[in-house]
Amino acid sequence: MRKSNFKLFAIFCGLVLILIPLVGVVSCAKKKPPVPVVEKTTKDEEMRKAEEARKRAEEEERLKAEDEARAKAKEEAKRKAEEARLKAEEEAKKKAEVEEKEAEEVAKAAEEAKAEEEAKAAEEAKAGKEKTSHEVVKGESLWKIAKYKDVYENPFMWPIIYKENHDKIKDPDLIYPKQVFSIPRDFLSGDKDKAVRHAKTRGEWSLHDGPEKYWEDGYKKK
Repeated sequence: MRKSNFKLFAIFCGLVLILIPLVGVVSCAKKKPPVPVVEKTTKDEEMRKAEEARKRAEEEERLKAEDEARAKAKEEAKRKAEEARLKAEEEAKKKAEVEEKEAEEVAKAAEEAKAEEEAKAAEEAKAGKEKTSHEVVKGESLWKIAKYKDVYENPFMWPIIYKENHDKIKDPDLIYPKQVFSIPRDFLSGDKDKAVRHAKTRGEWSLHDGPEKYWEDGYKKK
């Protein structure tokens, strides 16, 4: 009896030992195989590298944009500097032209003032030397008297002397030594032109030469 029980127990234990591995094999067959560690590591590395590449591309793009912005700012600054230089040159040129024009005007005014002063001084000097009266000497005529440098320096102006001294002169062809005639200085230019025109019509001597129609007013014979 004991031997029979022992034999049964031994058989049971053998069956158990045989079944346990079979159960384990079936269980393992139903489970998914684990992900290989090497494959997971490779994907993480690829993701990391992709992220690094993305960041590197972004950084390169940022640096490129900064370089372009700096280049653009530099070019703009250069353009503005050139505009400022050209504007300054134009303003300096205009200022120089204005100053030159002003200097020319000042110089011209100074020259005109100097010329006016010189003319005035010459006129005063001339007036100081010019006669205001003349005493007739033998052989003179109104023509010769008017021709003197200190009188009129123009013989054709003798009618002015005649008209001024007509109360002393009965005949312009006949004047006498020791007669003193006034020499007018304040006559108008129109009077001068009229006298010269009359003298050129009459010639060197007589007022009475030629037809009476040529006589100028103020020079008709008495």
